[in-house]
Formats: sequence, structure tokens, C-alpha cells
Amino acid sequence: MAYRLFDKGGSEVTHHNLQDKGPWCVTGATFEETFISKYGPALNLVINPEKAFNKYAPDLLNVTTQNIADLKTQNTPFFQAAARYGLDPQYAVTFNTKDYDRYLSLYPKIEIYFWVDWLAIKFQSFQIIEVSPMSGIWKIPFAGIIELAKTSPIHSYQQRTNDMQGNAKGSYVFDLSASGFEQVAYPI
Repeated sequence: MAYRLFDKGGSEVTHHNLQDKGPWCVTGATFEETFISKYGPALNLVINPEKAFNKYAPDLLNVTTQNIADLKTQNTPFFQAAARYGLDPQYAVTFNTKDYDRYLSLYPKIEIYFWVDWLAIKFQSFQIIEVSPMSGIWKIPFAGIIELAKTSPIHSYQQRTNDMQGNAKGSYVFDLSASGFEQVAYPI
């Protein structure tokens, strides 16, 4: 399905090929550094020192609690969350099933930070869906993710059915206004 995205000024927003994992991993590392420089001191977070020798290590470390954490940066709402799953796209975020399985097996006490900054606020296809600009950071312990996953829908990515690049084939769709999420920071 062809669609177009627009920002709050009405300019079209374009993304690199969403199925090409490599560039997104590089961009993710940049997001981690920016996140830490903006919010790290206030949230007691640093880049996880293990990342220096293990690129697959979780992104962050809480220096106060010594808990590891992962950062999920989300700039585009799941505009079709209402039509597909009955969730308000204003607060709909995705969480890869592949990450869920990995954390459950290796890091069951990990904390997850969703850094949300809706750059795209309008979706145009056969219908127009709009959300309000929104920015902030929500935190949830993985135990909360486990609870939400019991009743949350899984969105399957049609373009990744035969994926060989390591992309997740699906994602849980969560509602940031649900119990378990705590907004811990607002835009700087």
C-alpha cells in the first residue's frame, strides 16, 4: 500500500528503506549518543560499557541501580493502530517480538525506555490519519512488557516474510497510556 507521511509543518517525511536493517542499526547508535547527552544525567543513564566490546549488548546502564536498559526510539506513530487493533495511534508504539524473546532469555530484568518524538503526524493513503505532535520518554520494566504482551496484538510485517537480514518478522503493539508505562522525561 502506497502512503505518504507529513510533519507538523506540512512537509513530506521520507524514511530510508525500512527493511534495510544495516543503516538503521548505525542510526540507532547515533540516537543512543544523542539520548544520553540530552537525558542521561537526569535519568542516571550512560551508554552500557559492555557496548564497547559487544555490539549486541543492551544500550544503556543506570549508574544508580546498575540495571541495564535498552532504548527504543520511535519517530513515526503506528497510524493504522486504530483500524487494525483498536488502539489510539497517538500512543501506539511497537516492540519487536525478536527483542522480546531475546530479553526474556538473556535479560529478564532489563528496563526499556521508549524515546518518542512524533516527527510524522499525518498519514495519507486511501484515508487520512492524524495525531498531535508528541515528545517524551516512557520507561517500563521488562516484567511490565511481559504482562502487556499477554493481551497485546502482534503486527506481522508483510514485507519481511522471507527476510534474510535479521529483521523482526513482527512487533507487539503497545499503548503508552497503559498501566506499567511511566513517563520519566519531557522534551528538552
